[in-house]
Amino acid sequence: MDLKGPGNHLVLVGETLEEMGGSHYFEVLGWKGGIVPAPRFPVAREVLRAVHRAIGEGLVLACHDLSEGGLGTAAAEMAFAGDVGVEVFLDRVPRPSGLDRDDAILFSESCTRFLIEVAPESRDRLLAVLGGVPAGEVGRTVGYKILRIIGTGGHPLVASALEDLRRNWKEPLNLR
Repeated sequence: MDLKGPGNHLVLVGETLEEMGGSHYFEVLGWKGGIVPAPRFPVAREVLRAVHRAIGEGLVLACHDLSEGGLGTAAAEMAFAGDVGVEVFLDRVPRPSGLDRDDAILFSESCTRFLIEVAPESRDRLLAVLGGVPAGEVGRTVGYKILRIIGTGGHPLVASALEDLRRNWKEPLNLR
């Protein structure tokens, strides 16, 4: 799960849908309703097989599912676990046309999605192995210790130091 170093590519595997019902995002905002994530079994099977093949070929440096908290949470957890900075571009996320809400793209909890770190020299092979499943290069690892997320309109949505993210993530665990 922890990122291995700067200069690598980040590939999102699986399709992001506007499935926010029951999400952590809605819970934090106090919102109710929305579409609850539902597995699409034929696509899920192919995504899982493709990711398994990529791991078996040694192409995957790190991998995290995008279930609980979506892309935003997975990218943050991978970044602070490896102490490696990340830039993510939401306009590159595989999704249906018309889904342009940055919050939905960032926090959707659609089933069977993964964020994969891959070395530059293995990127093309990884995309070939992923073949017919939804996948796209959505970002990169960087040398500075920050999480940057750029929205679909090209504007920064998030720019947080990894240490701040790590501290906030661990805070509920601190006993007083």
